[in-house]
Amino acid sequence: MMVAVSQTVEWDRVVEGARVSFMSGEGDDPATADNIDAHVYLADGTHRYATFMTTVEIGRLLRRWAKTGEAGGGHYFWCSDLVIIPRPGVEAMVAALEEMIRTGDIDVMLSKVEDSSI
Repeated sequence: MMVAVSQTVEWDRVVEGARVSFMSGEGDDPATADNIDAHVYLADGTHRYATFMTTVEIGRLLRRWAKTGEAGGGHYFWCSDLVIIPRPGVEAMVAALEEMIRTGDIDVMLSKVEDSSI
């Protein structure tokens, strides 16, 4: 059973072998998003989860945390199921997913979500 999780259709994408629902936040734009979570529903019935970020966004967070004291004062960054993309935008995220699906890397890169846990 596929669960619709995105707020608007503009954030959903269909790629070869999967349907993707990006979890947009207030003020996010599909063309400029640089830190966003997504649910990936593969054709084989598995459901996976990803967090997409750019290196620029990771750097911004580390600088902020250096001031706030979070994450050891910005000494580290970690995120499970992280996919670092070269540029902002949903299309860059989709391109990464297409390649991960094509190579089969998605099976080891992104954790499975048991739909009964949502």
